[in-house]
Amino acid sequence: MAPRNAAATDIRTTLLENGVVVATETLPNIRSASLGVYLDIGSRDELPETNGLAHLFEHMVFKGTKRHDALSIVKAFESSGGQINAYTSKEQTCFYAKVVDTEVGAGLSMLLEMLLESVFDPTELGKEKEVIIEEIKGGEDNPEDYVYDLFSEAYFGKHSLGFPIAGTAKTVRGLHRKHLVAHQAKAATKLPIFVLAVGRVNHAEVVDIARKAFKLGATGHNARARAASSSRKATSAATAAFTASILDGSARKSTSRTGSDGKQRHLVQKRPVHQVTAVLGGPGYPWNHPNRYALLLLNCIFGDGMSSRLFQSVRESLGLVYSIYSNPEFMIKAGVYSIGFATEPKDMGKALAEINKQIVALKKNGLTRDELDFSKRSIRGGILLGLESTGTRMSNMSRQLMYGLPGESIDKILDKLDQVNAADIRACIRDVFQKERWASAAIMPKSATLSIAKTLDF
Repeated sequence: MAPRNAAATDIRTTLLENGVVVATETLPNIRSASLGVYLDIGSRDELPETNGLAHLFEHMVFKGTKRHDALSIVKAFESSGGQINAYTSKEQTCFYAKVVDTEVGAGLSMLLEMLLESVFDPTELGKEKEVIIEEIKGGEDNPEDYVYDLFSEAYFGKHSLGFPIAGTAKTVRGLHRKHLVAHQAKAATKLPIFVLAVGRVNHAEVVDIARKAFKLGATGHNARARAASSSRKATSAATAAFTASILDGSARKSTSRTGSDGKQRHLVQKRPVHQVTAVLGGPGYPWNHPNRYALLLLNCIFGDGMSSRLFQSVRESLGLVYSIYSNPEFMIKAGVYSIGFATEPKDMGKALAEINKQIVALKKNGLTRDELDFSKRSIRGGILLGLESTGTRMSNMSRQLMYGLPGESIDKILDKLDQVNAADIRACIRDVFQKERWASAAIMPKSATLSIAKTLDF
């Protein structure tokens, strides 16, 4: 295999006595840093009646704290060329920023202040709920966005993994300030929180900022705080053992989640649209599954990118779609693999027939040796190119901590990719392409009559 050139860096991790994890990766030769505060909670951790709470919380922390109003928060980052943003997923809420190195302290302090000291002004809350409802309506009006919520509902049913991340208009309207205050208190005291910084950063300074935000006093008086420091080459051993102790011994236990295998359901919505927008999918792998890397490699060949089998056949050879793609989603105790595309109603049957044909060929013949080698080179290259982004490095670090993947350094990831063989790929194909476990969702014109359920015959 080609040399990896995964640059050695200084990765350090500290567990504060209140259970908050602080982790940094120091890159001394750049003049910027990515900062992130990750909460181990998302839409799958909500009740039906509070669906959308994590997403509403994400919005409301931008609306003002005890010391800064909404405009001051944004200006604190943009005045020096920085950026601030946030997202909510099924399993986490993240507040993140990109700043120049001289603004690391101020930027991280502001992120933590937003999390811990937001006031949730009732007037602002009323306005922001309407903003989110408009966001939901906008997503529902866009078939390419909404079909994924519909597919989650089809595959996961009433399980919380089937909830829309933003909630519904009804559930958002039913959320009140008391819900946000309780959510904030839970974040301050119970939720697993990871404070991360990657770039030109000083670990001790980042720890001090986190300690101050959580009102823990001076570092020198923290006899219970523990830290592990290592170069990139030593990360696997040192950080693995340390992170395992974090996950097992922290007062902030990882969020308890029930798994779901998904069901064979097929949902259709008829609308005044011109195209059929569809997602088909079935079982994937959870984060900790040993064959996760095989699925990444399989996906690279099957539907990820312009050189993939699906793109070359359904689009390039037959001209049936503008785009078509597949995607594995890895979660805690759950996983799903999906294919998404849009086409004219008259071409829907042809597109499904070709997708079926490609799946049948895959189940019969697997990947060729050249395809497996290609996928390894492609994913390896993407990983190495990602090393140039502090944001990508921070995301990788967050996955290690939040998904219990200690020591999953870049070198270790590349090693695991290299070790995948044809037998692993065949096992992956058997696990994923089980027709009796596949679901679908489609948004189509009112005149369309095609049944996706009856055309899945692989």
